[in-house]
Amino acid sequence: MTRSIYFRTTMTLLATTILTCGHVQAGDLLIWSPVKTAPRAYQATVGFRVPMEWEASAGADLGLGGLPGGKIENGSQLATLWGKLADDRNTFDGSVSRQVALRVDPLRSDSTLVLSRSRNWIYSEDIDLGMSHSLNINYAANGNEAASLNASQALTMTSPWTGTVVSASGTFTDVRGAFTSSLAFDQSIAPNLSFNASLTDPMSPSKSSDFRLNYQVKW
Repeated sequence: MTRSIYFRTTMTLLATTILTCGHVQAGDLLIWSPVKTAPRAYQATVGFRVPMEWEASAGADLGLGGLPGGKIENGSQLATLWGKLADDRNTFDGSVSRQVALRVDPLRSDSTLVLSRSRNWIYSEDIDLGMSHSLNINYAANGNEAASLNASQALTMTSPWTGTVVSASGTFTDVRGAFTSSLAFDQSIAPNLSFNASLTDPMSPSKSSDFRLNYQVKW
């Protein structure tokens, strides 16, 4: 059986399972989330969790799209393998989260590795702080796209009593050798009204700014 016929058979079985079974109530160790994304498109996340000190999980995202007459739409196939290790802990003054995530797409011959860490803590009675770091490594085996590495860091200061949030972030991209940064200010004015201001690349000649007054109503 050729690879193409095998993949089509697998995708057909996936569509049949989603249509006949719908959403399956699985145990805590089983990941099964099927969805119909369009009239002739289906997708499902299948995997499992491993009870460890770190939360470990692995699986695959599978999907396909169809055309009238029962043919598979070209380029709609999805078969991505993924794995994740996560450690989320509450501390005396806040929380710490660490994560390692890997995604491999054998159909398009590319992969992504993400290392991230974040921490939130109470700095004083009036200020909460949050800090995050991430490292994103992308690799394309087909050679059409160069491998890339993105490193980013962000710092957020929040005043819970006044609803004020000030944040700063920076990202380094090795493909372009470029560094981008941003500053943001959010102020809650009323329960449904807030003011937002942001400044992108403040030290660059091409800096840009944005100011918004947002009003939201939920019903």
